[in-house]
Order: sequence, then structure tokens, then C-alpha cells
Amino acid sequence: MSLERAKKYIEARRLQRTVAGRSICGVDGADVAPRAVGRLQIEVRPAGMEDDERAWVKIHDDDNLVVTQAEDIMAQMAIGAANSALSYIELGDPAFPATPPALADIALEQTTGQRKSVTLTATGNVVRAEVTWGLAEGNGFVYTEAGLFNGLLGAGLMFARKVFSPITKTAAFQMKFTWHITFLVNSQGGACSGVSLVGPGTVSPHTIYTASGGEASVAATFDFSVGANVVDVFLNRQRLYPTLHYVEAAPPLTAPVGGPAGNKGVNLVAFTLIPNDEVLLIARQLA
Repeated sequence: MSLERAKKYIEARRLQRTVAGRSICGVDGADVAPRAVGRLQIEVRPAGMEDDERAWVKIHDDDNLVVTQAEDIMAQMAIGAANSALSYIELGDPAFPATPPALADIALEQTTGQRKSVTLTATGNVVRAEVTWGLAEGNGFVYTEAGLFNGLLGAGLMFARKVFSPITKTAAFQMKFTWHITFLVNSQGGACSGVSLVGPGTVSPHTIYTASGGEASVAATFDFSVGANVVDVFLNRQRLYPTLHYVEAAPPLTAPVGGPAGNKGVNLVAFTLIPNDEVLLIARQLA
């Protein structure tokens, strides 16, 4: 794929993300600030391994949709209103495939009535909400959707929603949901997954890599200044976020064959590639 073709593809994706006449990413790819973006990770752990943190197996890790109603919730957060924290995850079991998330969503498509309180932590601008369903919890359902809420079932408001491949819960395993919400201000495209480049600047070299599977890092075929935030990273045409999904890395870097002398690139954060994953790295010269 040529650089020009890659840029045209990204622009086409930006246009596709315009909903009801309103661009999700604002005007000309610049985000409306402030903005929240999210990602949901689901893991399972087999019975008998409850004390082994290494036994968790990731079965889902993907961006979610932060719904329009989240704007009201963020306003309540700003004034310290009671019950404004993102404190609950709720599960649903509509027939697969579930109806895709929409900006107007205020509830799950078909709730199972299970909404559990989460453990909340914050690191920098990223909030992490985590909850586990134990061996004896949530059994008998085939889950296909989840929502992040700020209150109890029947009262709290939805902040984000995600649908996924069916998970048939039994007593044979535990199930852990971890929701990451990243708060961004005036990031000029940084919140637009697979849509636009971050910040001003001139696009220069690029590299496209197709994974064989298991890679935790990717080498660049161009040189850049590590830590200067001049590398844009796309995974399967979805934009990854610096520090949350990857970090720019100088030698020594464990990366696929290729790259410049010294082998600079990016280290992936808390996940590895699977066969045929496509990674696009683009270098920019900052304005």
C-alpha cells in the first residue's frame, strides 16, 4: 500500500464516521475538546486457577462507543455530583450478532439484569474500571454486549457500550471485564480511531507490516525521535493511542525482522498481535 493510498483510505474512514451530519471528530479531523474514548478488554480464567494471575486469557480487546449521553455524565463529574463516577458494568444477552452501538443508546439491547460495581483506578488521563464474575456468578447466559454505567440497575446512566462475540458463561471459568476510558483535550485527531493523524505536521515515511502472530512490538523502516510523539500507529485500520496501546521504543527493541540500524519502532502495551493483523506506522515532522 502506497502512502498516498493509505492517506486516502484514512480520509475515507473519517468521512464514514460522520453520523447524522455531525462529524465525530469535529471539523477537518480536529477533535472537539474535551473528549472521552474507550476500550473494553475481556479475559477468562479456568476453575482451579483462581490464585494464578498469569492464568487469565484475553478473549476480547477492542474500542467501544462512548455514547452521546456521556456528555451529561462528564458535566456531572466536573462539579463533583453524587453518583457520577463510572462505577458499574452491566451485561446483556441479545441474540448474536447484537445490534451495533449507536450514539443515541441509553441502555443495553437486552439486559440480563446483571450490573456489578467495579474497582476504579486512574493513571494520568486514563480511568480503569475492572470487575470479575466468579465461578458461580452469571452462569447460564450467552453474553454478547456490555455497558459502562454510573449507577445501579434502573438508575445509573450509560456512558459507553460494546458488543462482542458470544461468551457462554459456566462454572468452568471466571470472567473479567476491564474498561479503559481515556480523557483527551484538543488532541487534533488523537481520539479518532482509524480516522485521522495526530496534530499538525508533514507526513513522511511509513511502513506496513502483516503479523505472523505473537509479536509484542513492530520495527520501523524509517528513523524518528523516540518520545517526541511523531509516530502514528494503526492496527487493522484502527488508530492506537500513545501510552495506552503503545510506546515509542529505541534500541534494543524486540521486533520483527526489518527496520533501520538500531531497530527503532513501537512496543505494544499489554497485548500481542495475532496472525494477519495489519500494522501501519506513519512518521510526521512536527510543525
